[in-house]
Amino acid sequence: MKRITLFALMAAFFVCCLAAQQLTELRRAISYSVRDSVDKVGNQYISYWGQLSPVFIFINNDGSVTLCSSNESAKITYIYEYDIDFKEQNAWAVQNELGSLGAFTKDNEGNYYFFYAAKTTNKNSENMAMVKCNLERKKIRIYKLKAQAPNSYDGVMNPYDKGTCRLELSGSMLAVYFAREMFNGRQSSYGFVLDKNTFERIDEGAATNAQIIGGNMQMPYVSHSFNQFILPIDNGFIFADHGDAYPRSFTFAKFQKGSDTKRLNAFTFPAVENVVSATYAEMGGLAKTSGGYIFAGVYGKDRNSARNLFVLTFDEELNSCSEPIYLTKYAKNESHAGHPKIAKVDTDRYMILWEVFKFSMQSPDIIERSATDYVSTYMLLIDEKGKAVSEPRELSGIRLNMSDTLRYNPKNGKVYWAINNSKTSLSIYALGKEK
Repeated sequence: MKRITLFALMAAFFVCCLAAQQLTELRRAISYSVRDSVDKVGNQYISYWGQLSPVFIFINNDGSVTLCSSNESAKITYIYEYDIDFKEQNAWAVQNELGSLGAFTKDNEGNYYFFYAAKTTNKNSENMAMVKCNLERKKIRIYKLKAQAPNSYDGVMNPYDKGTCRLELSGSMLAVYFAREMFNGRQSSYGFVLDKNTFERIDEGAATNAQIIGGNMQMPYVSHSFNQFILPIDNGFIFADHGDAYPRSFTFAKFQKGSDTKRLNAFTFPAVENVVSATYAEMGGLAKTSGGYIFAGVYGKDRNSARNLFVLTFDEELNSCSEPIYLTKYAKNESHAGHPKIAKVDTDRYMILWEVFKFSMQSPDIIERSATDYVSTYMLLIDEKGKAVSEPRELSGIRLNMSDTLRYNPKNGKVYWAINNSKTSLSIYALGKEK
């Protein structure tokens, strides 16, 4: 393990409070460069695939905040920790086990979990690794997989390809789910579940036929899967995918220990002749309701239509799904909604964040470098039925992470996310709901 002193990691940072918006920003300089987590070109929301986040955030039980990022050229992962008032507590670093950092999380005992993966042309090489570090920041568990892993359906040649990576805990279960290119050249999802204490694998692999009801503890498989999401639930997880082929829909799988995996294909996209990948949609995220789940996304039926923000609700057992409930009404030649996010902030209240861009007819298959202008960012509170319970509130110039998940802090009632403010600067935002 590579140790770096706190003194060496300390960098200039400041905290900015915007009282009228109940928004706090902590910004700190870093000594290495990171990829953009923000849609700075202003057209990544048009792309049919998701973006792997270089910046991650986690809220601890005591309300403190852990920030994680990676120096990809040096293969070093950095951890910065702050109390609930954004006072820095410590900072440390660990050498990547291999390849690039895909995702990060923590457990209630203060252990750290990191998933790493690397591109390979050798099916027998170990190119995936889950790492557990303890409170003393020592690597105490490492689980590695070969590129041609059991039940991986032609393996993982290029991890994170045209998608993202998620890592979440539910009790003693640790789940990772990510995009990949297989050795046959096709793109799909892949993931597995470990026992966090023993690091033994507990899932039963996946079935390639998305129409098959899953077997006992079976992982989902989606081809192509251009964004992924994991929601921890009691004794398991809900896995979500933005699928464009098999199935061609937003699709959900309920994985619970000791049970058959249940699937729901929701919001099916129409077929597009000669263009498999254009769905004109973007996946936002998922949250628990009293009777099931609520999902946020954006959609426009073709490149000539405005993309608007909507939610879906579905029941606990994934038996049925509501019709889309649209929350914006942007018109052609006016605006597009992009990069939606959702977080539960109360018993029956949910915060939705999204960015607005000037209207564009750019193709989602070939992203041009000419910018489609960012306009602003908005917040809205809704109930668990998708009904707005506040007016949209503008957060001018406050950018969202294209991929990482919003995190709710029950100790102060705020929602957190992190971005890279520049190539060598990280920011954490904490946003309170309207009173």
